Amino acid sequence: MKKLLVCMLTIVIVASCAGGVWAATSQTVNINASVPLLAGSLSVGVSKITGSTWTSATSISFGTLTWNTTNHIFLADSYFAVDIGVVDNSGTAWTITHTRTSLAGNGSNLDNKVNVSFNKQTDSTHATELQKVSYGNSQSVAYTKAQLAGGWLRIYYGVGTGDPAKPDAAGVTPIGIDTPAGTYNGTVTITLTP
Repeated sequence: MKKLLVCMLTIVIVASCAGGVWAATSQTVNINASVPLLAGSLSVGVSKITGSTWTSATSISFGTLTWNTTNHIFLADSYFAVDIGVVDNSGTAWTITHTRTSLAGNGSNLDNKVNVSFNKQTDSTHATELQKVSYGNSQSVAYTKAQLAGGWLRIYYGVGTGDPAKPDAAGVTPIGIDTPAGTYNGTVTITLTP
């Protein structure tokens, strides 16, 4: 009986000690972060594409065109991609607008000889073409933040080729022998507005 009484007393002592170990306690720790405002910053990157090789460029310079003796047209060795990014976390509903001056020289212009393709790029290899027009019809083309959500704007520029496998934009014709020799210059302006 004495052994039973000692066992019972031991169980009561252990149980009362264990109750103290399992007592509920809590403490609150605050957590926070401050995200700085980045409002209305525009980044523009130009790439020259020759075959499958992309190189960084500072302008859209087709250089001296090459006479294609088979199709009797002038062709460029490269085409260009202009990537336009907007850095803005203000919640502002912004718009990107593409304007241009005529690609002119020697009393003529190449406005209807160059393709301009506007694309919503979601990563380096996936895009949706939004619009493809001649350089002449690319004046005041605009896209909003909502239209580009989840991606960025990439604009391709290429001399017309007349290739049915890769059709030119409506109204674009290749540069033929009827185009006066000389240097043609123009400008493209990308504008971000709130």
